[in-house]
Amino acid sequence: MRFSDNFVREVVNRTDLVQLMEERGVTLRRTGSTFKACCPFHSEKTPSFNVNPQRGFFHCFGCGTSGDAIRFLILFERLTFAEAVIDLANKAGVELRHEGKSNQRKPDQEAGLHALQLASDFYQKQLQGSTGQDVRSYLDQRYVPAEWQGHFQLGFAPDDWRRLHQHLLNQKIPVQIQEQCGLVKRAEQQERRYDRFRNRLIFPIRDARGRCIGFGGRVIRSADQPKYLNSPETPYYRKSQVLYGLYEGLETIRRSRELIFVEGYLDVVRMHQYGFAQAVATCGTALTPEHLQLIRRHANSVVLLFDGDAAGQKAALKNCQLFLPVPLDTYILTLPENEDPDSFLQNEGGEAFTKLLARKQPLLEYLIRQTLAKYPETVPGRQEALRELLAAAQPIPKLEQRQMVWVQIAEVLRLPNETVFAAAKNLTNFSSNNVIEGSSNSANYHSQNSLDERFLLQALLAETQLISLAKQFLRPEDFRHSLYRQLYEHLLQLPDEVSSANLPQQFAKEQPELASELAALYATDFLHEHLESQFRLSLRRLKERHLREYRQERLQLVAPNSTEHALLGRTLRQMEEELNRIFKPR
Repeated sequence: MRFSDNFVREVVNRTDLVQLMEERGVTLRRTGSTFKACCPFHSEKTPSFNVNPQRGFFHCFGCGTSGDAIRFLILFERLTFAEAVIDLANKAGVELRHEGKSNQRKPDQEAGLHALQLASDFYQKQLQGSTGQDVRSYLDQRYVPAEWQGHFQLGFAPDDWRRLHQHLLNQKIPVQIQEQCGLVKRAEQQERRYDRFRNRLIFPIRDARGRCIGFGGRVIRSADQPKYLNSPETPYYRKSQVLYGLYEGLETIRRSRELIFVEGYLDVVRMHQYGFAQAVATCGTALTPEHLQLIRRHANSVVLLFDGDAAGQKAALKNCQLFLPVPLDTYILTLPENEDPDSFLQNEGGEAFTKLLARKQPLLEYLIRQTLAKYPETVPGRQEALRELLAAAQPIPKLEQRQMVWVQIAEVLRLPNETVFAAAKNLTNFSSNNVIEGSSNSANYHSQNSLDERFLLQALLAETQLISLAKQFLRPEDFRHSLYRQLYEHLLQLPDEVSSANLPQQFAKEQPELASELAALYATDFLHEHLESQFRLSLRRLKERHLREYRQERLQLVAPNSTEHALLGRTLRQMEEELNRIFKPR
């Protein structure tokens, strides 16, 4: 479906952008009339994500991502434009009004999501039918009640080579779509297709909106291998961009801003069953840097839960190195030997797990102690441990935070801070990592002149009555910043009755770079008091710059005491008079 510009504008205007972001776990801090946060779309420690609720725009000065509420929802939840508009309209109580048909999502994309949901429904029916008796008995033995089977939409893939494939064909789902979704496979050197999942307990994997995007399958017979089988990577399913249990526990996670990582799908189900709905698991893959971006959207605190055996300790140490540079409160919790979350909760209960959870160790403390335990308590052993710990801390981007880690390492090793700092310097080029925060190759961009250019545009966007004053004195060529110059040209072309609020939608498709810059202007706070006086002051400084540059350039081209020199003097006087008129008495 298509929507009119007026309808889209109404939806955006009726949406509380701050509330929309906070509901999705973005922690915003008020700074004047705007808000700041660490960007949800890239990893950073210093907040560069600005939100202007009055204007309804956001902009990240780190990665350049910007837009309005619709754009935020498209990026954050991977929606189409139409889906984002519908979601926001429903939330804001705006009655849907659309025009014609939509081509926002390609037909094969719609068919793919539809096929995945049909497959999920099929598996659920199989579990409840006669073919699912053995699997239901297995779930009874594992103490998974029907209520939680339904909550996670568990299903069963029958022990048949083509049952699902034929069912989807009967539902008019083409073979190509079935293959694209990872539901069927092609037999080698044949055109025959067969079901990917057979005789397995099925765990549908859902995205943050609750849409089925893939599956995990667990064997029923111990002789079958592999124990777990997952959907392949598809246009809908990226293992590093999804967490099992996230959708099912989203309400709890948004309230607590905490995630507890467990290993298996059944562990997640059991944790939720016992009231720990912040439990999630990766989908058949180790945690990756890509997962960290997803985690930071939803949580400030992470608990990594591992088995107490040697393999669990090895996995814990590996994840310590992954999480250490990331601005998250991360903890390690090791289960008693021969226990996993499923067995522990069944044997000991939820209260015992709560007590166990209280014993979680801060990541850095765990990393230091486990690294020391790997080496003998000798001088060479301690030296090796120190080198390993300093290497683990090296990816931490901020020097100050690295130094805090070094101090903690020194404390545990009972070494002077100076000794550890010296070792860190020897390990790598210390000075190259001491980056001055906020430094940029485009230093001129932040000069007073550039700030004046930015302010002039912000003022014009905030108070359109100033445009008449700008037309008297300000020309597009007065802007040194090319994008600012283009934006000003567009503002000059706007009819008096048309609001500049329409510009972002106008630029979104044709000139995305301008749309991004405009969103940055909207999202950034600026001085609103005495706006016209401040506008005139910035305007005068820009004109003075133009006058200085013009004088220097022309004086080099004309001979002293010549006719051209006299004409130049007259022109310069006219320009100075124009400068004086900017602040003429009213």
